[in-house]
Amino acid sequence: MVDARIQGKSGELVEPYPVIGHLVDTALVCGAVWDGVLSRGQRQRLAEGLGLSEADARATVMFWAGLHDLGKITPQFQDMILKARAAHRGFLGEAKYARDRDADSRTAPLRHEYASHAALPSLLAGLGYPKAGRPASLLLTQVAQVLGGHHGRYPRDNELRDLRDPLERCPELGAEGWAEQRKEHVQALYGVLGCPPVPPSRALAVTEAVVIAGMVIVSDWIASQEHVIVAQQKAAAGGGGLFTLPGLKAQARRMERLAPKLLDEAGLGTVAFKEGGFGDLFPAIDRPHPLQLSVEAGLAAARPAGPGILLVTAPTGEGKTETALYAASVMGAACGSSGVFFALPTQATANQMYGRLAEFAGRNLLASSELTLLHGAADLYTPYADATASAQDGTVEPRVLCDHTPDGLKASGVLVEAGRWLRARGRGILAPLAVGTIDQALMGVLPLKRNALRHFGLAGKTVIIDEAHAYDAYTHALMLRLLEWLGALGVPVVLLSATLTGTMAKGMMHAYLSGAGPSAARCELPAPAYPGWIYASADGSVTKPASPVVSEQGRALGMDIRHVRHTTDPSVVNGRMATLLAALEDVADAGGCAAVICTTVAEAQQTYQALRAHYRTRFGDGCLAGDDRADDDQEHGDWGAGPLLRLLHARFPAGRRASITAEAESWFGRTGKPGTRRPVGPRGAVLVATQVVEQSLDLDFDLVVSDLAPMAMLLQRAGRVWRHRHPGPPRPGWARGPRLVVLAPVNEKGELAVPRSWGEVYDPALLQRTVELLDQRRGMPVTVPDDVQGLVDAVYAEEFPSVAPEQLMERDLRRLAGDMARTALADMVALPPPRKVVSLHSLTTSDADEELVRTRLGADSVQVLPVFEDANGRWLDAGCSHRLPVCGSRADGRFTVGEVRELLNHVAPLAHGPWRAACGLAHQPPDVWAKEPRLARLVLLPHSVGNRGRVQGAVVGDVRITYDRVLGLVTERLD
Repeated sequence: MVDARIQGKSGELVEPYPVIGHLVDTALVCGAVWDGVLSRGQRQRLAEGLGLSEADARATVMFWAGLHDLGKITPQFQDMILKARAAHRGFLGEAKYARDRDADSRTAPLRHEYASHAALPSLLAGLGYPKAGRPASLLLTQVAQVLGGHHGRYPRDNELRDLRDPLERCPELGAEGWAEQRKEHVQALYGVLGCPPVPPSRALAVTEAVVIAGMVIVSDWIASQEHVIVAQQKAAAGGGGLFTLPGLKAQARRMERLAPKLLDEAGLGTVAFKEGGFGDLFPAIDRPHPLQLSVEAGLAAARPAGPGILLVTAPTGEGKTETALYAASVMGAACGSSGVFFALPTQATANQMYGRLAEFAGRNLLASSELTLLHGAADLYTPYADATASAQDGTVEPRVLCDHTPDGLKASGVLVEAGRWLRARGRGILAPLAVGTIDQALMGVLPLKRNALRHFGLAGKTVIIDEAHAYDAYTHALMLRLLEWLGALGVPVVLLSATLTGTMAKGMMHAYLSGAGPSAARCELPAPAYPGWIYASADGSVTKPASPVVSEQGRALGMDIRHVRHTTDPSVVNGRMATLLAALEDVADAGGCAAVICTTVAEAQQTYQALRAHYRTRFGDGCLAGDDRADDDQEHGDWGAGPLLRLLHARFPAGRRASITAEAESWFGRTGKPGTRRPVGPRGAVLVATQVVEQSLDLDFDLVVSDLAPMAMLLQRAGRVWRHRHPGPPRPGWARGPRLVVLAPVNEKGELAVPRSWGEVYDPALLQRTVELLDQRRGMPVTVPDDVQGLVDAVYAEEFPSVAPEQLMERDLRRLAGDMARTALADMVALPPPRKVVSLHSLTTSDADEELVRTRLGADSVQVLPVFEDANGRWLDAGCSHRLPVCGSRADGRFTVGEVRELLNHVAPLAHGPWRAACGLAHQPPDVWAKEPRLARLVLLPHSVGNRGRVQGAVVGDVRITYDRVLGLVTERLD
């Protein structure tokens, strides 16, 4: 008989909760997860893998999930959980429950999840699970390892003696009564669930194991909520029902009724989009692009019946995003997928896509669903964070984003912003609909704690990866491993790119197909067309366009290369600044919109200052270029004289960067959007920026001037010139076609001379190849899209007719060596390919240095908060009008969600460097901030404010760091 005095949950509960109650609750929640969270395809894959019917597979997985906390039936755990509850300690003194204090003293405390892992194999063998063979290949030991990992890290493989007698290796489990009660609990749960059958399968595939592991963790979390336990305690009170099988079955029936509601409250579930053609899903698009129609026809011809991968390559403006969402709905429905994850390269691009996915889902959902935004600063993005934070207690409540009834449908799908449960750390990937950075998916192929949740969250979705070209060799290698895992998990994938080499495109598709299975891995892929698409199914069949895809963005792009000396001195005739001013002369004389894209933040700041000085000299002191007062003048229609001038880069505080970005979108954005007003007349506008405008913003310029970058990036930047066919007011007379001017740094001999200040931003070999390729074209226009794929591929060609072959060979060797080293590092830190996983233990534990386990190299930055000090204290602004809060408004001094967000709006990223080691007590935040993780990690930069408001930047080591509202964070090395 089960002893319900053995407790499993305590915490803040008035009365502790028996282990058996929690085991039953978790099992029944797992059944609801099977029904309401798993996709149709996942249920089929698990049933087939177990060799059972879907109903039997469901019951068996429920049984396993319920066993996860069996390791709490040990003297150590019971002593710990009841140490503050004297009234419940009596049974520990009974003979059959006596503690083995000698065993306790021999080893460190045994964690309860690892106790489950040690005890389960022999108990499952007692139910008929086969135990002959190597432990690592036995189903019973795999199940034990899955359950032993329910707190995030899989234990090492069981040993043979665990199958014979687990007490031999783990005497801390407790013998006699403890062993008897573990057996009784297993038998009781087994009976409550109707004696689920033993699977005939000898072992689980790793992809099945990780999905089940994710189910167990989620079920445990849902069942462990305090209000859930209290409700079950009240229902069972008075009858002693948890001591008898009928009582336990009554407990199970209660949870069976309650569990679906608990999943709804958590925001878990599946996604169903309405069916139809492209026009049905996007009724606002009067005339779909040829690419969109071609993909629609191609998927209809392919008739996908299972998972597959779709590669779409096209220049900007061809509707790739809508194409991907349409394809995701079709491919997901074909294989029973239950959600969508849209992965993007940056936080800014993820923020933009959040609104677009919300619009699509709100228009096409057939049932209610929640949407989450996944990246480190999601709570700073106003559309995601507004109206969700309570100023009183900091809790988050869901908000309806769209409640839309599609034409011709009786039911409506309500799109809801992710609520409190899904916003907890690590859970967002479980939302049916999610938008985030690619890092959120890449972490699933790193040996990190609880990566089972990422596997589970991705396994039921269709994954869209945008800007698939935008990564270095290290991150690209992780992406290949991710695609291999997605293929093995049966996840439909859509890849989008504007500038992907043919070799890289085929490599990404092959990675997916190799994970999908041997037959898929052997299929021959055609060379990707541009624009175009390729669809390959997991069964190895390949579909491509029946006829070439016609681009509606066809144009002749003027790509002019100018060899310049890298200096901001305008007096140097062939200097960078003099050449830049000449390129912008038409904008200064006759108006128009131009962008200047610089390689580094420091150079963007210097370029901005030089342009501002030049325009003020030319147009007089009345010129407002670069002055914030220009905002008011624009609002009132007074454009004044001289070009409007703005600076945008990543080293602005979040709030200030958002306001500059919004202003840039109002000047250069798509016509028809609220607030858009393109500068007209004789006064033009110039935006000086870094690579932040390359992907994240929908901007349109009459001219783009760019520092040298690899060819693919230049073509990406060219997508910002004449981006929209109808930008609003007529383009200036001097702009007779789209034009990109490239400033290539050279030495006295005219040879490429990469500035030292650029560091390792771009590979010198790719820069040399790009310069020589542009020189060879002698100013010939680039025909978009016809020339794009050839130019991108030519830069990486093995046979390259260089004018300086020895120099190029030396640079190429360094590039290849660097790429090989990065790829090798990625292979060292990443999870093994799914078919090579020997033990689940390797999925959450690595021999590699923890500092190396990351999704990107060189991406670290320090979050800094400029503060301003005068005689009256410390302030958040140079005007000393907003005091730096020492603590929050809550009774315990903690900050509300809104207060944290307001503080983080003043925070900016700054690259790591020697300055960080020089930080001391003056740079630490107030002590109370330690209670809020997002604030505790900040580094303060104290600025001194003089009597006349003169600001002196923070001196840290040999660097002065100054925050300027117009320039952002400015670093200056001290002599």
